[in-house]
Amino acid sequence: MDDPRTLKIALAGGSIGGLAAGIALRGIGAEVDVFEREPGPLQTGGAGIVVQPDLLDLLAHHGAPSLPMTGCSQRRYLTPGGDAARTASARQQFTSWEAIYRTMRAVFPDARYHLDTQVTGYEKSARGVAVEIANHGTIEADLLVAADGAHSATRRALQPRVESRYAGYIAWRGTVPEAEVGADLLAAFDDCFTFCEACSGGHMLVYLIPGDGADVRVGQRRLNWVWYVAADDDELAACLTDRFGTRHHASLPRGSASETALVSLRRRAEGELAPVMAELVAATAEPFIQKITDIAVARTVFERVMLLGDAAFLVRPHTAAAAAKACFDAARLAAALVDAGNDIDAALAAAERAQLRYGRRLVERGIALGSDWPARRA
Repeated sequence: MDDPRTLKIALAGGSIGGLAAGIALRGIGAEVDVFEREPGPLQTGGAGIVVQPDLLDLLAHHGAPSLPMTGCSQRRYLTPGGDAARTASARQQFTSWEAIYRTMRAVFPDARYHLDTQVTGYEKSARGVAVEIANHGTIEADLLVAADGAHSATRRALQPRVESRYAGYIAWRGTVPEAEVGADLLAAFDDCFTFCEACSGGHMLVYLIPGDGADVRVGQRRLNWVWYVAADDDELAACLTDRFGTRHHASLPRGSASETALVSLRRRAEGELAPVMAELVAATAEPFIQKITDIAVARTVFERVMLLGDAAFLVRPHTAAAAAKACFDAARLAAALVDAGNDIDAALAAAERAQLRYGRRLVERGIALGSDWPARRA
């Protein structure tokens, strides 16, 4: 029988946000179950992430193994012609989605991480909230934390009028194993966080990240790049149509781009970017696309249901803060529950205030960064 004195928490979503919350809440003695709808281990193909303190603090505080990271000692800014416009000393650490996921899973028990189990509903109950799990019945919990991502079904149910706002541009992204590029191309990016303004506006950035299996050994790493490109509605529709003619809504997965789109991308890179940048784009076998959008909620707490991470605020990649924001939300929720003692509702109110302040600031920061680029088009 459950101990009524133990805080029982259900978590919808088993990606970085859900794992961050699960780790932080287990750290205060809560009984936490994570419900992830995907049937197998999550995969993203190793997209790069800039490491921020909130991520490292959460991992260190809860005894996680060392996060696999790469690093650099300088930032370099290239002109479209390939000249170095500016170089500055700047130490930075990088990782990958895969590396974070592996590190978090290492400290979250398998018995409490339920794959192929989706939260399909919830209602107020005597304990707090009754959570419906597809094909598994209903469980009683003190709190449901919805960390089910940017396309959160929980958010849509609670705040149906909150919609994502398209920013007017997309991110072409790609990774290339360092062993598959020439020595000169690798040397152009090694030990650097490299940026290049594109002729038509926007910019491309490149840095090294852990390779397959989160391997950080030299020779096993990956070059990770992101190129922000303006796209009107018609261009967006074309970009998000895959090689089979299927239109996607928010992203185009790795390996889905049509040959026409890839030829256009590589030709455009040759005309708009520094030669080393264009060469890296050409060396990428399977570029993929992320539609850049903003999401901001007015509330994150609805009685005993709380939105967390991207389910509450979706921030632009330029902030380099999505994973760190999820860790911030998780840590603040755990701290608020400790500070409030047995008053769960007071804890949720305090955590919500912190979430809203930080989330709004990051959304505004991302919009400002995106607005700084030249508006001209080729």
